[in-house]
Amino acid sequence: MKRRISAIVVLVSVLMLSFCETKPEVSAERLQVLADTIGQDIEYDAWMDLAYELSQNYPQEYVAGMTMVKATERSIMEQDAERFDKFFGLLKVYPDSGVLEMADEIAVANQFALLMSNEQLLQAKAPEVIEFAINRFRANEVGLQWRNELGTMIFSTRASIYELAGDNEKALEDYNSALEYYEQPETLMRRGLLLEAKGDLSAALEDFIGALRHAPDQPMIINKVKETYNALNPSDDADVFLKDLKDSLSESRREEVMAEMFSMAAPSFEFTDLSGKKINNANMLGKVVFVDFWATWCQPCRRELPEFQAFYEQHKKNPKVAFIAASTDSDRSKVSPFIKELRFTFPVAFANENATKFGVEGIPSLFIIGPSGNIRYKVVGFDPDKDFVREMNWRLESLLDG
Repeated sequence: MKRRISAIVVLVSVLMLSFCETKPEVSAERLQVLADTIGQDIEYDAWMDLAYELSQNYPQEYVAGMTMVKATERSIMEQDAERFDKFFGLLKVYPDSGVLEMADEIAVANQFALLMSNEQLLQAKAPEVIEFAINRFRANEVGLQWRNELGTMIFSTRASIYELAGDNEKALEDYNSALEYYEQPETLMRRGLLLEAKGDLSAALEDFIGALRHAPDQPMIINKVKETYNALNPSDDADVFLKDLKDSLSESRREEVMAEMFSMAAPSFEFTDLSGKKINNANMLGKVVFVDFWATWCQPCRRELPEFQAFYEQHKKNPKVAFIAASTDSDRSKVSPFIKELRFTFPVAFANENATKFGVEGIPSLFIIGPSGNIRYKVVGFDPDKDFVREMNWRLESLLDG
């Protein structure tokens, strides 16, 4: 059982913060004590009060920003409207004075609005929160990091709130706005269902086909395409239409993947895998090399690695193909148990300075080096709606054929 902190200790900590008229110089030790204190099993009111003082007085510190986000979520879960207003008020000024950037603020506000709406917690405040996120986005859209991703996210969230409120016309407008930034199968499906409800089956079918293009193996999407096509063309064979459509979409996607090819000299690298084998530019020349940067704590990586394993199984005996799963974990002791637990058999190495050499900015990041030693493809992130193995095979074939 977690140790409960004395109420007197908590009260003293709160008072020490409450009477700081000017922000004190913060030592690493003091911040650690505060962080450790709020990490303990203390009663809700005391925890929230201490979290507020930490968030308010130390906005430049990462732990304060994360505490503010956690406390805001907790106030939602407890349906504590008064404390939610206090913490959300802090969030509104953090980009100007603290560790959170504008893109972070917008994404976090969107997260709160979704939680309120989907779980029906402080639901009446959800429109206010998403409006704040959208206004921030519109005022700072030019040059904003992750502009398209944020745009589709916030307008989709507001559309879903309008749907729950029964205002389908406004929901349609927001789905239209969301899709102007970035096409996602879920957003296309939501708009298609609204169009179907309006009786506009032709437009709905276009959206369902668009969703199928991004997620060709989703049963729900496949069924909606067939169902809507049947309604529009009752005398035609929907299965024949669907097969031709999927073939066409597959070829179109293949052309998109091939268009991603470029050529840039790979950096000088040397990896040491878990067995001690050296892997470098010299002994990889003439091969197609798949270098996948990942980490044990990265959720998208955890979803991608089984796909990487499946692809590895297909080509592990091919002498013209090599694999390096480069861990970026700072705690190396976690890597080997993680690999053993999930029974991965692909070669694993530690990234070390190679992540910087390759210019890794986010994980997973997969680089494909051609036989001549140049990087030919770069795939950042993991999209579960894409057929990872099929698309990697397309890339491999293009390099082996070349």
